[in-house]
Amino acid sequence: MAAGGAADAQARFGHSVKGLLTEKVTSCGTDVIALTKQLLGQAARNMVMQEDAILHSEDARSNSKECGALVKPSGPAESLAEMKGS
Repeated sequence: MAAGGAADAQARFGHSVKGLLTEKVTSCGTDVIALTKQLLGQAARNMVMQEDAILHSEDARSNSKECGALVKPSGPAESLAEMKGS
């Protein structure tokens, strides 16, 4: 009878350990999924911020070129004396 009891104890212990390992693997898998989602979310936010910065810098460059075109004279430059004489 002792041999049968020992076999039952080993079986229960095996099922117990198997259950604990399964629970641990499931928990770790859930943690990995959550971390992956968090990292992907951060990467997406960073990408949007970089794209926004690039668009703003392109807008600023085009606006400065437009402003420069408005300020630059289109004809030959006059000297200060010629401008006073007019």
